Amino acid sequence: MSDDRIRWSASTGAFYRPSIHGEAIPDDAVAITDSRHAMLLEGQATGRTIIAGMVGRPELAPPRRIRVGELRTAAIAAVKGEAARRILAVASLERQSNDNALIALAALDPAIDRAPIAAALDRRRRIDAIRAASDALETQLATWAAGALTDIDVAALAGWPKE
Repeated sequence: MSDDRIRWSASTGAFYRPSIHGEAIPDDAVAITDSRHAMLLEGQATGRTIIAGMVGRPELAPPRRIRVGELRTAAIAAVKGEAARRILAVASLERQSNDNALIALAALDPAIDRAPIAAALDRRRRIDAIRAASDALETQLATWAAGALTDIDVAALAGWPKE
């Protein structure tokens, strides 16, 4: 019976099984048990990294501490994403472009029909309110402690305009 134990290679950071990968297994690959493989995958699923330990055997690196700056950057990116989602709910990019053209045309030609301009200006006002709310929320997040920045629901933050 051939040895079909899972192998891990430090040079590639990948797992191999002889029955699947055959001759393509790197020379530095070391055999591990199925339970060790499962433990390593569980650790990787929680954000830990599989690294080469003694004699190339795989182990989990200590959990990486997330710094408050990283949390803040992620929270601000989430606010920007929520703002973009809300803006597109008001008007697609094409509608925004057409509104901008219509508003510019109305500024040049006072005789133009005002009804479509009123709708375009209303959408522009709503979009501007979302942008202002996003800016204000980003400023607030810059002062929050790390604990407050984890697992926040940016869509539920107070400060967004009513839709």
